[in-house]
Amino acid sequence: MKRTCFQPTPQQYGQAMTEFLVATALVMGVLLLAVATLGKFNDVRNKTLMGARYIAWERTVWRSEATVNDSPATSGDDDWYSQYGSGTQQPVKSDNELQREVIRRMLAQNGAPVAAGDRVNSSLPIAPAMWEDHGGHAFLGAADDVVASSGRDESPAANLAQYTSGSFGSMSTSGSGTFNASLNLATRNLQTGTLSVAIAKDNDALKNIWPGFSGLTFSDTNAVLANTWLAEGASKGEQLFTAATPAPKASLVNPSLYTGLGKYAPEIGTLQFGRVERDVVPADRLSP
Repeated sequence: MKRTCFQPTPQQYGQAMTEFLVATALVMGVLLLAVATLGKFNDVRNKTLMGARYIAWERTVWRSEATVNDSPATSGDDDWYSQYGSGTQQPVKSDNELQREVIRRMLAQNGAPVAAGDRVNSSLPIAPAMWEDHGGHAFLGAADDVVASSGRDESPAANLAQYTSGSFGSMSTSGSGTFNASLNLATRNLQTGTLSVAIAKDNDALKNIWPGFSGLTFSDTNAVLANTWLAEGASKGEQLFTAATPAPKASLVNPSLYTGLGKYAPEIGTLQFGRVERDVVPADRLSP
């Protein structure tokens, strides 16, 4: 009788499934870390955009030492400010001071106080959680990794030149003369702010996710065109705008043409053609 022997084989109780789950967990873990890190990079990009806007807006109030005296002769902006708004020449803030303010006020953890001394504080604040890798290391390694710059350029509205470079109208006066209307406007008022942020230059944790990773640099530039063309104070405002109207600057009607009518209407003698009196309103307008 022939006997057939069967060799027993070991049973595999879900080993393939276990290996699959372990491999999937490892892959998904890396993917989750990568996705979370990309979200943090997006926060850095948004803060860079906000910082560039901050610099541009600050330049509408604070002048840069590098641009105080660099207006071209064709614009005459510095002459305009010295004549109509000398107070705006005083506030000065350098690009380095703006860089420190951006770091202390926009790149710090939530709830960080805003202080007047931010512009002179060159140390790095405590980084927010969104600015750290999964190992707890800050993306920003040094204050020098944040670079701020600003500029002041001509207004893109080239058609303003016909009003600012010379007279834009004329009118004959009673003395056979001519009044040339002009309006002196500051045209170099396009303020730009640029912020560049370099992060994770030598980050081992991120190199484990992306081999060869050497850091990222985010840059953004914003521009603000801001100038109300309002002079400083009522007297300087009158000086600026009356140059565009002939009434207060020239005699338009010869008195000999109407003084003879005084015997019929005595009030004619009190006429003051072209009189401009600021800060005067009818009495009933001031009643409570």
